[in-house]
Amino acid sequence: MSNDVWALAEIAGGKLAGISLQLSSKAAELAKAFGGNAAAVAMGTNTQAAAAELGACGAQTVYASEGAVYDEYLIQPHAETLAALIQQHQPKLVLFGGTNYGRDVAARVAARLGLGLEYNVSEVSVEGGEVVMTVPAFGGAQAVRMAFQGEGTRLLGARQNAFPTVRSGGTASIEQVPAPAAPANGAKVSGPFGTEGAAEAGHLGKAPDGHDIWMPAASRAKLEEAQIIVSGGRGLGGPQGFEQIEALAAVLGASVGASRAAVDAGWIPYAHQVGQTGKTVKPVVYIACGISGAVQHKAGMGTSGLVIAINKDKDAPIFGFCDLGIVGDLNVVVPQLTEAVKRRKGS
Repeated sequence: MSNDVWALAEIAGGKLAGISLQLSSKAAELAKAFGGNAAAVAMGTNTQAAAAELGACGAQTVYASEGAVYDEYLIQPHAETLAALIQQHQPKLVLFGGTNYGRDVAARVAARLGLGLEYNVSEVSVEGGEVVMTVPAFGGAQAVRMAFQGEGTRLLGARQNAFPTVRSGGTASIEQVPAPAAPANGAKVSGPFGTEGAAEAGHLGKAPDGHDIWMPAASRAKLEEAQIIVSGGRGLGGPQGFEQIEALAAVLGASVGASRAAVDAGWIPYAHQVGQTGKTVKPVVYIACGISGAVQHKAGMGTSGLVIAINKDKDAPIFGFCDLGIVGDLNVVVPQLTEAVKRRKGS
């Protein structure tokens, strides 16, 4: 087995997902600690452009497999190619993103090759020659440190935005890998790939208890890659409260997030959930409206640049770690803030 560390790149519609650069950066850091090389695996279309970006973030080698089969079929061709590469090169560790794509590929490769796999990792380091991971437990209330046992390539699924993107400015050598033939019984893609949470604004239907479920337009931007996020929580009082969240998000060019309480209540789809059991985000600005700031929510947005909290409860935990806090009724403050932004923008 080599001491190399690999990152699985995620390409959708010819575009490289931001988490791929985070994984490539971390792979370079870990490979250096092991005394090995960092590599990335890119499968899909436009892999040459992806390789240039991955190389700039630390990958020394990119295994590039160009082919429309990766866009036309779900997961099976990706898992087949990656499993074959792992068997051939025997890397010490492969990093996957905590996306639907990353989880699906990792699970299939682990099952096919009989390898150990750990999901939901928020931190990883090398100690005594071993991979040591930090994984949240008990709903995010505790952090558990753990390590792999046994032999074989380790597979590690990282939370989105768990690692920073480090642009070292390097270049990667490219090794071309043949794409597999179309699977005889593979699931074919019937629509755009990688568009989770991309529905249009409007009414989605009725929840079991009869109330309306509403989809904000700002969800068209991927939440985990957004620069500005406006999130709503239990303090909104109901699904209609997200209308004012969307209004503020629209004038800011932001995406819409939500706390678990709002999602569990059926006020907004799960794709918007930020927190331990939702998305991990790292925007430049995070505006929390009616969110208490429990440790589970903080686990998903605590590394945001500027955190602004709006809550009428002056003792809400979020005021203990936000950068700017407004104690007041969000039903008054949020519309005022929206109008102030409109005036500033002259609209």
